Amino acid sequence: MNQAAEEVRARLFALQDKEYQAFNAKLLPTIPPERIIGVRMPLLRKLAAEYHGTDTAAAFLAELPHTYCEENNLHGLLICTLRDYDETVAALERFLPHVDNWATCDSMSPPVFKREKARLLPAIRRWLASDQTY
Repeated sequence: MNQAAEEVRARLFALQDKEYQAFNAKLLPTIPPERIIGVRMPLLRKLAAEYHGTDTAAAFLAELPHTYCEENNLHGLLICTLRDYDETVAALERFLPHVDNWATCDSMSPPVFKREKARLLPAIRRWLASDQTY
């Protein structure tokens, strides 16, 4: 694990809410409870905004796979901060094979896609039709 990933993980554990962890484990039955830290989404969004555009964010995005659900959620949120369409698609395609639950999937809606609908549709069709991982 790179230094950035270690820093991010430490920050996530500093934000841990044990009661929320137990609650979230019930909502994510496909994820082993020990892989859920228990960080609320508003705090993850703040962390993504804090890391946006930093070397730490770039290094964290390069580090896959992650162990914890919240690491994946943060990864998805950081992808949403990217402003370049091609960079966003490349980051998303690299991350898609690691999306293993609805919460991580639902956290991703990159704003750049709103401006590039015509370019996005063929990518979506490719993702849906493919039996390969990205």
